[in-house]
Amino acid sequence: TGLGSHNMAEPSDIVLIAATGAESLTDEIGGILGIPPAAIDAEDADGETHLRLPCNVRLRDTYVVACLGGAGVNRFFVELSLIVSGLRRASAARITAVLPYYAYGRQARKHTSRVPISAADVASLLEEMGVDGVLTLDLHKEEIAGFFSPRCHFASASCQPAAARYLHTQRQLRRPVVVAPHASGVTLAKAFFDSLAELHASGDGGSRFASPRAGAAPTLAMLLPHKASGSERRHLELIGEVRGQDAIIVDDIIDSGKTIARCSEALLEAGAARVFAVATHGIFSEESLRIIAVSDVTTVVATNSVPFSVPRDHPVRRKLVVLSAAPVLAHQVAKLARLPPPSLDQMAATFPMTGSFFDQRRSRQLGRSSSSGVVSPLRERAQALHLRAYQEEIGVGGAEGNISDEAEMGSEGSRDADRDADLHADLEACMVDLASCSGPPRSAHDLASLSSG
Repeated sequence: TGLGSHNMAEPSDIVLIAATGAESLTDEIGGILGIPPAAIDAEDADGETHLRLPCNVRLRDTYVVACLGGAGVNRFFVELSLIVSGLRRASAARITAVLPYYAYGRQARKHTSRVPISAADVASLLEEMGVDGVLTLDLHKEEIAGFFSPRCHFASASCQPAAARYLHTQRQLRRPVVVAPHASGVTLAKAFFDSLAELHASGDGGSRFASPRAGAAPTLAMLLPHKASGSERRHLELIGEVRGQDAIIVDDIIDSGKTIARCSEALLEAGAARVFAVATHGIFSEESLRIIAVSDVTTVVATNSVPFSVPRDHPVRRKLVVLSAAPVLAHQVAKLARLPPPSLDQMAATFPMTGSFFDQRRSRQLGRSSSSGVVSPLRERAQALHLRAYQEEIGVGGAEGNISDEAEMGSEGSRDADRDADLHADLEACMVDLASCSGPPRSAHDLASLSSG
């Protein structure tokens, strides 16, 4: 197993371990790959962490999922080091740290005197722990990959295509313009722009099913801070055109929320119709949720790479959409471990629960709804397709209207056909492109059947 093997591995050869705080994400990854995840038996006593490995790892390829972000980053990092040490002493064949968020990634250079380069120090510590490989998502600085020696395999995947897919299929964008909130964010914004442009060019996000929602081609813009003469306040100067367009702010991290608030205000002043914000890592520290809730941004899209929670009555729920990073990570783990590529059925079983809010404390029974009552939109659509197929079989034309009126039935049937075509195309496009998984796409009838049982 592992990178050195040319033979396809079996899921039973792989060990998937969840560190504290990463249980939910690891459950989703394991559900996609068909690997039952194992949670560390850890307890704190006198401020120290005592843990025990949950299973036998001798000569097995082991992947440890750890969410190193938020207020507990230092405690989680110490726990990760103890887990890796235990795996080494238990004779694990290979140890790969799956870190959706790379801790201290914003400290990748020496910006003043007498400061450490913390991102490089984290890389050194991971190697000294005995980690053989590191898998992460959307690095803050690409040069972090160079902090690792050749003996430690390093891979960074991106969630931007999934975010672009969500906005393209769910938000009916009108003349979208992708906006970099600062000069250092141009590379990430360009990657998102390329994904969105590909979706527009193909009309369906690259699948063989046409989508009727293709609008105007996306464009690119940038905001630069500018300090006016004699003023202490820094203004944002727009490079590009956003008037009458849907602006999409693309960044890798949402921390305080102030960048989103300032940029959305500047874009609306420049004439933007709506403002969306996309970020892979939602840290949401301090007053960020309140700032986002009162800001002018329409929707904020992030992933669950960093665990967080929101009170049930918080107004930010209507703006916040959280996509699961599990499909992207599972696809990368499958490639590293030489596992068969995840199937569409496996993807559908653990598709991210998206909506006005994603509750991190949802039930760990895969495929169920979250404790906040938000249901996977693809599963909801599959149920709708299944219901419509059943109605057609029993001869019911629709849920409303007088089916005996032939004229009304004709007009309703035409509109239903259009809606069905739209629904089929979006559903299948989402499922095919979700995590860039390989394998033949399934039909709408097969996907609809996922809702049964």
